[in-house]
Amino acid sequence: MSDHERAIIGLKRELKSTRQEVRELKSQNGRWYAVAQTLRKLAGLDEAKFKNLLQAESLPCE
Repeated sequence: MSDHERAIIGLKRELKSTRQEVRELKSQNGRWYAVAQTLRKLAGLDEAKFKNLLQAESLPCE
C-alpha cells in the first residue's frame, strides 16, 4: 500500500469520526434547546424577550 493510499484511508477514517461527532453534537444541541425552552416557560418569558436574552449573551436563537 502506498503512502497515498494510506493517507486516503486515514482521511476517510477522520471524516467518519468527524461525522459521528457532528451527529452527537446535533443531538446534544436539541436536548439543550428543549431545556432552554422549559426554563423560558418557567421564567415566564415570551419568545421575543427570550430571543433578546439569547442575543445579549451571544447565544444562537433558533
